[in-house]
Amino acid sequence: MLVGMRVEILALPGCCNAEGAVKLLRRVLDEVGLPDTAITTRVIADQAAAELAGFTGSPTFLINGADPFTEPGAAPALACRLYPTALGALARLPDHDQLRQAVLSARGYEPAAVESPRQLRGSARRVLADAQRQHWQETYRAHPQMYGEQPSAPAIHAAGVFHRASARDILELGAGHGRDAVYLAGEGFIVQATDVSAAGLEQLHAATHQRGVTHRVRTIIHDIRNPLPLPDASVDAVYAHMLLCMALSSTEIRAAVGEIGRVLRPGGVLIYTVRHTGDAHYCTGIAHGDDIFEHGGFAVHFFTRQLVDDLATGWTLNDVHPFEEGELPRRLWRITQTLPRQRLGT
Repeated sequence: MLVGMRVEILALPGCCNAEGAVKLLRRVLDEVGLPDTAITTRVIADQAAAELAGFTGSPTFLINGADPFTEPGAAPALACRLYPTALGALARLPDHDQLRQAVLSARGYEPAAVESPRQLRGSARRVLADAQRQHWQETYRAHPQMYGEQPSAPAIHAAGVFHRASARDILELGAGHGRDAVYLAGEGFIVQATDVSAAGLEQLHAATHQRGVTHRVRTIIHDIRNPLPLPDASVDAVYAHMLLCMALSSTEIRAAVGEIGRVLRPGGVLIYTVRHTGDAHYCTGIAHGDDIFEHGGFAVHFFTRQLVDDLATGWTLNDVHPFEEGELPRRLWRITQTLPRQRLGT
């Protein structure tokens, strides 16, 4: 049994990553059976304190007094710290799996007793996915109609594109409580609205009654990590506002776009929005690897332009439009891409 571990986080005054470091370490300790282990924090205010502690950047993790991520030759410094991730990029916090391995190693676990890195990544993804699903469910219950009744700007734009494309049957992925689905139904489209949260879809269903568009909207509880419960070539257009940038791995995102291509009719349109790596929250908060960072309980996959281009392989990439939304403000891309009218191999 794991007992008696001492863990500490060293940080500069006002370090914006200290809170994320505490949350990440708390999650790891809970997972490995140390829920009662206290996490202490220590502020490193000057160079003398940095040299005394062997502090090479903020935040620094100490496990039983040792820095598991120390790099040979690194000099004590009052600076922000960057950690190499499993994917080769630099992040302001270590990967979840890297920290978990460090905690287990500090307690004398043999490598053979620990899951392989690939298994750890898969296990961590499942834990994160389950946590996010529950977090959205609880959030919708606690904050009914949390985004209001007015449609988003991307939905208004999408309606115009869909009308010009003579689309009729629309699939909205990640519809939440339905402000955009209800709007699209009011615009005359037949909408199939999916979301992982039953609470959100219950609110959507109530909103369709209030607006008199129940006959135009069908709701489906669905996790985008799974195949879409629709036949091939069964919808004219797909709309997804900030769904693909949720806590999905790059592999899961590519699979989801593949499924979207399957259910779209030839010439069908996909409009989706995502937060990107120019966003202020990128590389901050709790790092989960693969450009996924968590803030306030919500995990986001921040898109690179390369990922956008990869997802358009085999499609026509019509538009990548930058815009801002919310108070931060969040920085997003609105992407429009179209399937060829004749599918490959036909």
